[in-house]
This record gives sequence, structure tokens and C-alpha cells, in this order.
Amino acid sequence: MTFVACQAVSRGYGSGARRRVALEDCSFTAERGEIIGVVGPNGAGKTTLMRLLAGEITPTSGVVTVAGFRAGRSEARRTVGLAEDPPLAPPELTGLEWLTYLASHRARTPPQRVALVRWAIEFGVLAEFAGRRIAEYSRGMAQRLALAAAGLLAGRVLLLDEVLAGIDPIVARTLRGAIASFAASERLVMLASHDLGTVERLATRVLVLSRGRVVSDVSTAALLKQRVAELSLNGGALGRVEWLLTRYPAAVRTGDGIAIPLVQGLTLEEILATFRAERIPVAATRVRYRALEDLLLP
Repeated sequence: MTFVACQAVSRGYGSGARRRVALEDCSFTAERGEIIGVVGPNGAGKTTLMRLLAGEITPTSGVVTVAGFRAGRSEARRTVGLAEDPPLAPPELTGLEWLTYLASHRARTPPQRVALVRWAIEFGVLAEFAGRRIAEYSRGMAQRLALAAAGLLAGRVLLLDEVLAGIDPIVARTLRGAIASFAASERLVMLASHDLGTVERLATRVLVLSRGRVVSDVSTAALLKQRVAELSLNGGALGRVEWLLTRYPAAVRTGDGIAIPLVQGLTLEEILATFRAERIPVAATRVRYRALEDLLLP
């Protein structure tokens, strides 16, 4: 059984002339053990997708299922923990009090609640400030609390919406390890982020959204094994970039030239031979491994 599935899902807001489509005909499946990065520009639909999976909103059309149940049903909601930015927690409570309150809804006995809260504090690296009032937390502290709370609530699916951005690099490394361990225990993590470096380190697979549609669904490992040839062109040769984009459909424009993925056996030597034949002067070249940024460039 597919663990999480979106089938032709659309979600709109408003009506008439003010109607806006946040997701359109979105389809994908996900299995336990995966860490799926969800990337795309602002307004691409990342947060809407996360809230649909958590059951906080319903699709305008299509079906979202989690663990075999429609998202939003109590059986599905019990499997999901969502951490959003900005984090939401009662400012008058301490972090420990908030986690204890959440644990009271997840664990039946006092020892189970204590153990669950202890795990959440370790998961979010909260020990040094768990006893402080949430109103006194910095943004990074609040994000770590949101991560801990989502992990506590997540039976099998952890949804993270921009909660790792701006966190201290040393703590962020520890959090990435905790998230990877969570997924390794036969659970699913979906991570929406603008921080492509974090996604590259964590995600086993990446969904790229643009204007509410899934435009790419790729294995991170396969993507990062691909190489890209970057060619800087002399000023007069920049006028040939449009022709080059037609000649190499997978290529993208760069500030001073073009980046061409080395796919289907294409080599830098073959590219340079084409440039010589077309009398296109090259100022400099380099070959690098592909990055997620290449999927997001216009």
C-alpha cells in the first residue's frame, strides 16, 4: 500500500476575479523511509501542500491519502506532525509545559508521557531552554520547539515547513541527524525549504513545484551524480545564447554564458567542438556536479 498519495489534487482560494489557484493537478506518492524535499519559489504551493497532507485544509478537487486514510480524518491526523514557520505555541507556557500538554494527548500513562517529552526535548535540542517561557524564545528557539512538537505528534509522518532556516549551523547539523534517524525508522519526512543546501544534505528525493504544479520529481542521489559544463562567453558571443538554448534544451542561461548538463553521453569536448564550428568564442570553462539550484533557475 502506498503510504502517502496525492491524486490530481488542486486547491484554490477565493472566488470570482479574486480566485487564486495554489495547487493544480498535483500528483505524487511517497513511502516510509523517504525524506522528500519540496522546493520552489515563493507562491509555488509548498505550504498549501503541507497543510493538505496534515489535514488542516481540504483539496478543491482530487484526493489526498495518508496511511490509507483521507487526509483530515482522525486516523490520518494521528499519524502526522506538522512544524510550520512561524511556529505556533502559547507564549505564556514554557517549552516543557507545551510539550507535556501535547504528550498528554499521545501517551496514556504518566511514564509514557515523561518518556515522550524527554525524547522530544532531545529531538529538538531544547534542553538548555526548555524551562523558559516561550515568549522569551528567539526565532531559532521557537523553530526548534516547533520541530520537537511535530516530532512528538508525528506517528509516522513528519512535515517540516521552513523550520530549519536560520538555525545555528552546529545545532542544525544535530537536527539533520535526528531527522534522518526519524526517517530511517520506517517513517516519512517531507521538508519544504528554500535552503537548497539543507535539502541536498537530507533529502533522498526532491519535488520541485512551480505555480502550483509538480514540474520535477527526482532522486537526489541521481541528480547530484550528474555533471554540468559551465561556459563563460566573450561579450559579443552572448548574443548566441538563445541559439545555444535551442541546441541544448536542458541548458540554462548564466550571468556570463550558459550551463549545459552532461547527459546522454554528452561531453565537454563535444560541446567545445560545436562552439568552434559555430565560431562562438569561449572565455572560460569548468565542469561541476549538478545542484538543486539548476532545477530552479529560470
